[in-house]
Amino acid sequence: MLSKLNMTIGRRIYLLIGLGFLGLMGTNYMASHEMASGLKQQKQIELSHMTDLAIAIIKGEFEAAQRGELNADDAQKRALARIAELRYGGNEYFFVTDIQGKMLMHPIAKQLIGQDQSSLKDATGKPFFKDMMVMVRQNGKGFVDYVWPKPGSDKPYPKLTFVAGFAPWGWAIGTGVYIDDLEAQTWAAMEMLLIAAAIVLLITIVVSTFVARGITGPIHKMTAAMKGLAAGRLDAEVPGVGRNDEIGEMAGAVEVFKLNAIERQRLEAEHHQAEQRSAAARKADTIRLANEFERTIGEIVDTVSSASRELEASATTLTSTAERSQYLATMVTSASEEASTNVQSVASATEEMSSSVNEISRQVQESARIAHEAVDQARSTNGRVEELAKAAARISDVVELISNIAGQTNLLALNATIEAARAGEAGRGFAVVASEVKALAEQTAKATGEITQQINGIQTATEQSVAAIKEIGGTIGRMSEISSTIASAVEEQARRRRKSPATSSRRRSAPSRCRPTSSTCSAAPPRPARPRRRCCRRRNRYPRTAAVSSSKSRNSSTTFAPPERCHPPKQLTTNRRPRAPVSFCAPYPSPAP
Repeated sequence: MLSKLNMTIGRRIYLLIGLGFLGLMGTNYMASHEMASGLKQQKQIELSHMTDLAIAIIKGEFEAAQRGELNADDAQKRALARIAELRYGGNEYFFVTDIQGKMLMHPIAKQLIGQDQSSLKDATGKPFFKDMMVMVRQNGKGFVDYVWPKPGSDKPYPKLTFVAGFAPWGWAIGTGVYIDDLEAQTWAAMEMLLIAAAIVLLITIVVSTFVARGITGPIHKMTAAMKGLAAGRLDAEVPGVGRNDEIGEMAGAVEVFKLNAIERQRLEAEHHQAEQRSAAARKADTIRLANEFERTIGEIVDTVSSASRELEASATTLTSTAERSQYLATMVTSASEEASTNVQSVASATEEMSSSVNEISRQVQESARIAHEAVDQARSTNGRVEELAKAAARISDVVELISNIAGQTNLLALNATIEAARAGEAGRGFAVVASEVKALAEQTAKATGEITQQINGIQTATEQSVAAIKEIGGTIGRMSEISSTIASAVEEQARRRRKSPATSSRRRSAPSRCRPTSSTCSAAPPRPARPRRRCCRRRNRYPRTAAVSSSKSRNSSTTFAPPERCHPPKQLTTNRRPRAPVSFCAPYPSPAP
């Protein structure tokens, strides 16, 4: 962790000293706190034992009253009197109250006897008597801390009181001691610990200072020596080389760096001198080879210039022949371009026709698909109309049933009318109802007849619709067959048409092949045989000279590749036509055979 801090070694040592001192102070504080707790616990044990003695007196008097040796009041009075006489620690005493806080016995403040002390508070406002009674009622006994003035003084001091209850009589017996002497003892022990810590800290600082200076001093000197070596001062002395600790090992490593740097500097000086000698030798060789190369190139240039003048005469003859060939090639090119234009027009028309045939094929296939869908829909409609005819037949049966029911109802109404007539005056109301039922039956029969006529019309129309739909289905089926036949024919035509693009491509590519041929003819006309023989004869005059010159040039180029040094372009002129300047930076090509 300390290695991550941006601090010097001396500061880290002092930081460790400070951390150690803080740890020592924390240990002293914990020790003093434990001492105070131990002293207070000792006082609590003492108070508990003394209170047990008072409780034993009360129990003895209570048992005497239980045995009948005296009555309860006398036993309580004897117990209070005996407890009032008890003393420990010089002037420490006991007091007795009832469970509600009423003072029963106090050997010092007798004026408090018979008074309720539950509302009594200390200087901090703590109702300590009430806390005592609560402690006795809940736990039977316990300790209570509060502040209270000592006898003859108005200054409050910390006090610790122990109370214990005696349930048979409802009493609470308590006693307390001032614990300010405990704090004095704790502070005295703390002072002793602080003095010891200060002495230890002083010794640690002195020893650590010597140790830190013994480490940081040599390191600072070594750092200065290393900076001098880094700056190039190789005569700087490295301190601490003879030491037997880690600093001596570091100094030895720095000394090795110093010796290596001196050796590297010596080797660099020798290498620099060797490079200078090598550069001077290379420069001399370069100048010599450049002179030889320039002389060889001059000889080659002279030879090539003579050959160029001989070639000039042959070039004039070739020029006239080339012009004639170019004229003829131009005519061939024009004819080829015209033929190519015609072939491309035919190919474009063929492609348009192919697109039209494809569109027709697609439309015919779409018509065939629609026809198939129409046939399927006609079949579905035919099935629905047949279902309608069946439903109409079932409705006819229902109507016939209703007509039969109406006839029977009419017959019943007639019988009811006859019976009402027989009954005379008593059946007059029944006769009226029978006549109304009869009229209703007649209306039902009439409506049933009309429904029957409508259903018969529906059945007739349904049968006609079924027949018409069947005829439509047959017609659409024949249309589908015709569309399939047309689609097959169009597909056959398309298959035959797909064979023609290869021929069209060959026709289009033929004029294209003619154009580069004619262009080649116009750009490079054939050379006449006579001028070619003259060139060959003139070339044979200088075979050895050209070969020797080329060999010298290749050897010079292989041995030395100097910066490009070219002769200025020479203007080759004849009596006929000026030629372009020729540069001799590269070897001049040999005349063509």
